[in-house]
Formats: sequence, structure tokens, C-alpha cells
Amino acid sequence: NDYTYGGNIEYGTTIAKRHHLKGAVHFKKDVHRERDLVQPVLHFIDNTFTIGVEDVYKISEKWLLIPGLGYSTRDNVTAEEYNSDDETISNFPDAGISEAFDGQIALFYYLKEGHKIGGVFSHKTRFATIKDRYSYRLGRAIPNPGLRPETATNYEINYAGQASQKLFFQTAFFYSRLADIIMSVDNVQPGKSQMLNAGRAEYKGAEFNVNYQIIRQLFASINYTYLERRNLTNPTIRFTDVPRSKIFGYIQYQPDNKSELTLSTEYNGSRYSTSYGTAVKDFTLIDIMGSRKIGAHLRVEAGIKNLFDKNYSLVEGFPEEGRNFYVTIRFFNRNR
Repeated sequence: NDYTYGGNIEYGTTIAKRHHLKGAVHFKKDVHRERDLVQPVLHFIDNTFTIGVEDVYKISEKWLLIPGLGYSTRDNVTAEEYNSDDETISNFPDAGISEAFDGQIALFYYLKEGHKIGGVFSHKTRFATIKDRYSYRLGRAIPNPGLRPETATNYEINYAGQASQKLFFQTAFFYSRLADIIMSVDNVQPGKSQMLNAGRAEYKGAEFNVNYQIIRQLFASINYTYLERRNLTNPTIRFTDVPRSKIFGYIQYQPDNKSELTLSTEYNGSRYSTSYGTAVKDFTLIDIMGSRKIGAHLRVEAGIKNLFDKNYSLVEGFPEEGRNFYVTIRFFNRNR
């Protein structure tokens, strides 16, 4: 029985002709409440606070520089567990306050109209969630209240170009170096996993996207992502749940400004389900969806997912849905 509340304040101003300074403050309170059958309710509360500043600096007509800095904290206010032997509630060991100083700098160069190349360097932090630290995962895991934040140093080179009025493409090459990486490690105890800071790792890969307007009513898009993840501290511990290769593409037909028909396909390469190497096979799915605007404020959508009833899994031993159908009615409070 969970809830979250918070707020954001953002402000931007042009402090000089070429500088657009922006600042932001964010606060979020996460409350998780759970109980098992007749047991009492357990409470878990996290408070997260972030402050950041960024400057969009137009060096010249062709060069753009964007530096930014941020500071974040995550304070665990409450984390309870139940002892069924003596029917008492106690507190998990104090996780303390985690804090992070992050930043990034991006530089873009406009080669000509419609073409841009850029480079980004950043340092980012990911705090462990309530589930990461305290969940028993239905008796299959061991909590780890002392789980430390994960940090990453990221490098990226990207390019975007409008080859013609009908053809647009984007590409990016990236490399990340991670420390104190947060991951699920299996068989920490027989049959039980635990979220651990599993040392250092590196991620590297590339992404490509092409959009093409075949004719006025017919539009196509395809996206390919390649991601290679390696555990540098212990190569025998595998990263789970993400395929090395993924392709998504679709063709969309719009006979008029009220109707759409979309045929999409998605390919996922094989992925590991456990840190010791259990994997699921690659798969390809095809979906079809049609929509029609009715009046000024309604749109009806209907479609078929997994059109060819493919038997596939995201996690070994847990098959996903076969062919399934849906109808959706959307209401808009203004004309769209």
C-alpha cells in the first residue's frame, strides 16, 4: 500500500546575451507499506532531495556548450521488519544518508542546417531503491540495508542529420565506467539472491535511428541498440535482464488526419536471467494497431499484440503473453 509525493521548482533566466541559466530543486517522499496475511503493517520511508544548476552557453552561431552540476541526498527515515518467532517489529540497521555530487558537460557543433555533432561527459549516481535494500522477494532474497549508491562516468559522441525533407537519422556511441555497481547476485545462500555492490563494470555500445517518409501518408522508422556489459571485478557474475542487441521498427499509414494504422516489429537478442549464466533465447514480435479520431475529443484504438502468438520469455521459466487483443478509448479535454 504505497504512495509518493513531492514537488519540483525550476527557474530559468537569460543572464547575458549568450547565457541561459537554469536552476532546479526537487523533493520526493516514497512510502511503502506492506503486510503478510495477519501480520502487522511494516513501514518503509525514503526522502530524496536534489538541487541542480545548468547553463546553456551559445559560444557562437555554430558552437553550443552546456555545463551542469547537481547535489542529491537520500535519507532512509524508516525501515521495519517482522520477527515471526516472537511476533515483534524491529528496525533494520540504519542505512544512513547517502549523498552524491554529479555533473555533466556537453558540447555541440552545428555543421550546417539540420546537421549537429556533439560530445557529452558526465558523472552520475544511482541510489538503491527501497526494494533493492529491503525486499525479501517472496522469500527468495536476502535484504541488504547497507547497499551503497552506484556511480557511473559516461562518455558519448552523437550525430543527428536531416539528409532530406523525408530522411532523418541519429546515431550515438557511448562508453560508461561504473563503480559499486548494484546488481542481484544469485545463490549468496542456497537458493537465495541478494542485491550487492558487485564492484566495477563497463558498458559500451551504440544506437542508430532512421526515420523516413516514404510517401505523404506512409512513414517508417527503425531503431537499433547494441549494448555490451562487462563485470570487471568478477567476470563470472553476469548482468541480467537486458539483451545485447535490440531492434524496433514500424510502418505507419495515415490515410487522413483522423486515422492511423501501424505495423511494428521488435527483435530482442538473448539475455541472461541469472547472474550465473541461465539465459533466454532471442525472439521477434509483431504487433498491429489501428486508431480513429471520433469527434473533437475522442480517439478509439484497437490492436493485436504478439500477432503470430510467439512463445517467448524475458526471464527463463516465466513465459510472456501469447496473442492478445485490446481496445482503448482516449478522451482529450481539448481539441487534438
